[in-house]
Amino acid sequence: MKYKYIGILEPSIAEKWNIQEHKNKPILVYDDRIQHVINKHLKDFKSEENIFKAYNNLSNIIKKPDYTFYNQETSGLEYYKNIDNVCVAVRISSGKVLKVRSWYPPNKGKITNRQKKEVEMNIEKDL
Repeated sequence: MKYKYIGILEPSIAEKWNIQEHKNKPILVYDDRIQHVINKHLKDFKSEENIFKAYNNLSNIIKKPDYTFYNQETSGLEYYKNIDNVCVAVRISSGKVLKVRSWYPPNKGKITNRQKKEVEMNIEKDL
């Protein structure tokens, strides 16, 4: 199976989400993910062309996200880019590399909900 290197897990992001053991790991997207996104998110993207446009921009989203969120329930790190309106979901695992699970346009409330959860997690941590 072919893959494309799209970046690394930046140390600052790993530290923010307390997943430092994964810092500097390469992030790869495997070619089977394209079909997954077409199957699951075509309606959200409105066209295959938009899916490929986002695919070709994954490196920029990983390098310069507007927001990140670590979802402990799914062991997934979500990278959000507002200008592209795309979320890139990366599985955090013990292997030598991290893999993109999917990318999709998030609904408008998702980032707000993630930010609320982040505040709640920080409050719990401080208690």
